Parts: sequence; structure tokens; C-alpha cells
Amino acid sequence: MIYQVLIVDDEEIVCRGMAQFVKWKEHGFEVAGIATSVEEALLILRKMHIDVVFTDIRMPEKSGIDLLREIREQKFDTQCVILSGYSDFDYAKEAMRYGAVEYLTKPVNLREVEQFLDRMRTKLNKLVEERLGHTRQMEGLLLSIARGYASADIEKYGLPKLDNWYGVSIFMTEREADPDKIQAQKGLMKERIQAVITQAIVLDSGNRSLFAVIPFQTKEQLNYFVSVSEQVCSEEKHWALAVSKEKKGIGGLSEAWKETESAMRYLLADMNKKIIFYKNIETLYVEEAVEVPKLITSFLQKLHTPEERSDAANWMEQMLAELEKEKQMDVLKLQTVCIRIVIEVNGYLKEIGMEEISLHDRLNEALRQLLLCSGGKEVLRYMASYLEWIMECIGQADHQNVGGGVISEIQSFIRQHYSENISLNMLAEQFYMHPNYLSRLFKEKTGENFVEYLTEVRMQKAQELLRDSEYKIIEICGMVGYDNPRSFSKAFKHFTGMTPRECRER
Repeated sequence: MIYQVLIVDDEEIVCRGMAQFVKWKEHGFEVAGIATSVEEALLILRKMHIDVVFTDIRMPEKSGIDLLREIREQKFDTQCVILSGYSDFDYAKEAMRYGAVEYLTKPVNLREVEQFLDRMRTKLNKLVEERLGHTRQMEGLLLSIARGYASADIEKYGLPKLDNWYGVSIFMTEREADPDKIQAQKGLMKERIQAVITQAIVLDSGNRSLFAVIPFQTKEQLNYFVSVSEQVCSEEKHWALAVSKEKKGIGGLSEAWKETESAMRYLLADMNKKIIFYKNIETLYVEEAVEVPKLITSFLQKLHTPEERSDAANWMEQMLAELEKEKQMDVLKLQTVCIRIVIEVNGYLKEIGMEEISLHDRLNEALRQLLLCSGGKEVLRYMASYLEWIMECIGQADHQNVGGGVISEIQSFIRQHYSENISLNMLAEQFYMHPNYLSRLFKEKTGENFVEYLTEVRMQKAQELLRDSEYKIIEICGMVGYDNPRSFSKAFKHFTGMTPRECRER
């Protein structure tokens, strides 16, 4: 990483000489700008991020002390170095009170500057690591809250306070098997969103999607977000957006997550659409008294379980017939239930490796046929044929032994999120798979079970941190996903044959 330097001195020749003769790049720095006054320096600081400012103390109008005071008051995230003559020692002491980290005498000794740069690079590297670790922990916590695994306790966790906001799932509509390419594309999309909506909190939600929290205070800001979203989707052909209803406070994260997931699945039924708002499809969802989510979950569980799979289609036909009879559903509500089933099952078939184009065609055909049905009996007859087709697809998938693509994605997800509280159930939910099926498929494709792979990733990262960082062992324990230091030490010893302390001392 190259750090940015600003040189400030009222004599331009001094600035240019220092910029030219110090071997900045050899020590990990580059001169981003020079300024001959405090006002000019502040303009540069407002336009770009500067890591280190070298400033003379004695300058006309405003001094280096004034610059340090402004940097402190305006909360610029930068390190300040004072350049002064021997007679300015009292000024230098005052500069230290305003946060200067170093005092160098003029004329500048190049070797002394370069030795300082080496020390400063070490300090900045450590700061970057600490901030990155904090950011990852915060993102992991927000994701855990969104998925319902943790409480939204703002004071306990130091979470950001949110007023009005929307949750947005940004997901790839094109299936890409290479995990590295997926991560690269997600990284570019994340940068693009944050470049145009600076207050957005964008989280890597795994698989082929991101989850963003988009704050807004006025209707104009909301309209701007919508227009930017439409522009991004029109330019990025293989991305689409699903937007939750308006939320207030961080406690709405879990609800927003569920809404975007529902909207996302509905959007997949029509690949011509690029953005969908949950509020526009909410009326399509039947009352919870019908227990449709439980019905779908039970059906998917039967599909996942080999010994129950053969009877899954008959079971679902019976359940739908009972719903129509006992709940006295009209045809519209029964169609809606079946559309939800078709969309959910389509996602499942995609995840077990079914070819995406044929799935898309079949999904559109199923939705069209269901909407053409004029009565409940006709809906049930069509669903019987659709369920028969599902069973044939799953049988072919088992025969062809597909599924390696999604396991590669899961491995990539584990490598990215090893510091979080990852469990088999969480992964199964994240990738729309039954835990039993995921466990069996993971073992089949990798030769090891999920826990073994997760432990391996964590232990490799722990060894790297023990060798190459100055973090305490108890800090590393938390950074690789362990709450209990004793459990961490035991796992580390089992994996490496030595204790964490022995590893560090080698």
C-alpha cells in the first residue's frame, strides 16, 4: 500500500526539493501535493485523503501551528510532522500538544526523513489492519442481525444509529462458477454503490449477492437513490436490485433482509426486470394463517432427504388439496401459493446445479400456465404435472452428480467470513439448501466435512497472524472466529501440533 504525503512550506523551492530528493516510493510513500500556505494545504486536505503532512512552523499569515489546529478541529485523519529550525523549539512543543507525531529540524536531513518514513509506514500499516478488522467485525455483526442470529443492541455492540433507510439486495442474475470472479465483480459493484451513495453500508452477504443499507432523510434523496439504482442496473447487465419497504432504526434489519429475499426470488421469475420494490409485490403474499412458508420449508426438506424424496410430490399434492378445501381458497389465492412454491423450488433447483437457461424457460412457462388456470381443480392438476417434472430433474441431478459449483461458492464464503459465527444451518439458509443435504454434498465434493474445512481455514489464518502481526493471542482468537481462548488453543494444538505461543516463538 502506498501512503499519500503533503508537503507545506511557504518557500516553494523547499517543497519541491524535499519532494524530489527523498526516496519516497522506496519507503512506501508518494507526494500527493505541495502547498505554500495553510489555506492551500486545507484545500488539498478537503479534496483528497492525505496520510502524512510535513509542515513548516514559521509561515506568513498562518503558521504550521494554525494548520495543526485546523486539522484537529476538522478531524482530518492524518499524521502531522513539524519541520523547524533549532530556534523554534518552543513552537515545536506547542505543535506536539496539537498532535504532531514528529519534529524534524531544518535543513532537512534526508536520511533522518527516510528513517522516519519506515517507522511511520509500520504505524500506518498497523492502523489499517486494526480498522479493517473493526470494519469486518461490524459488517459480520450487521449481517448476523439481518439474518436473525444476533440482537440489534446498539449500546452493547457500538452499532451505527439509523433513522430512515431501505434495505437493498444487489445480486448477480448470471450464474458464474468461478468464486474469484464472483468476489471481484462484487467488489467492483460495492465500490460503485459507495461512490455514488457515500452513506451506504454495503455488506457481502455471500453467494452472488450484496446487502446494502441505504439511509435517506428527504424524498429527494430517495428519488435520487431510485434513479441511480435504475442507471446502475441498465449499465450492469448481469445485476439486479430488490428493495425492502422503508425502515426506521437498526432493529428493522432482519425484516428488511426477509423482504429483499422475497422480492429477489420473485424478480428471478422475470429476468427482464432489473429492480423490484417489496411494497409492489406484498399483496401477492397470502396471509400467514395459511402457513405457506412452513409448507414450502417442509417440502424442500423432503426433497433434500433421500428417504423422503420419493413421496414428496404426493405429499405436496395432498397439502395443496387440503388448503383449497379447508381454507376455502379462491382461485387467486391458490394461484399465489403455487407461484410462491414454484419460485422457491426454482431457486433450489438452481442451487443443486440445474442449467440456468432451461430453468428460466420452465419457470416462465409454469407462471404463465398457473395464471391461465380458471379454477382451483385446474391449478391442482397443473401443479401435479409440475411436481412430477421436479422429481425427474432432481433424479437427473443426482445421477449426474452435480453440485460442485455451489460448494466452491460456499468454500469462498467461508474464506471470506471465517471470523463470523458460521454454522452449517446458517450456510444452508444462506445458500437455500437443507442442512443435511449440504453436509452430505460438502463431504462428497471436498472429502472433508464442513467443520473440518472451517477449522482448517481459521487455523491457517491464525498461523499467519501469529507469524506476521503483533496482535495478542487473545485478539487473534476473536479475529478467527473463536469466543473462548481455551477452545481456540485446543483447536490450534490439534491442527498444528503446537500451542499458539509456541507458533509465535518459532
